Amino acid sequence: MPRAEFTGVLKGEALSTAYANMDLFVFPSHTDTFGNVVLEALASGVPAVVTPDGGPCTIVRDGETGRVVPDEDFSTAVAWVLADPVRHAKMRNAARAHALTASWDSVFEDVYKAYEAILPQQVQTAH
Repeated sequence: MPRAEFTGVLKGEALSTAYANMDLFVFPSHTDTFGNVVLEALASGVPAVVTPDGGPCTIVRDGETGRVVPDEDFSTAVAWVLADPVRHAKMRNAARAHALTASWDSVFEDVYKAYEAILPQQVQTAH
């Protein structure tokens, strides 16, 4: 990956400039609990490659807004996304559109739906 850039920690305007200039966001964390940086990348129209562990895998839609793959498949996933400019453009648009649906209200709605699905089962089990 001769054109890859490893910037280290960025903040403020430097961070937004970096997101705006990215083709792909690669985030190999196995311990991140949510993945704010992944959501920021998607919101910037940048597809992401993440591991199947932790929170980021719940944000990325595999094959649509990026890839969710084990460590050994990261380079293949990067190549797959970037090899096809039409697919890459579709993923960029899908990433942005998906990120725009993320809000605290949408997160809580999903939690409420999960409770509603589980609650009737628990009430029946208690009787």
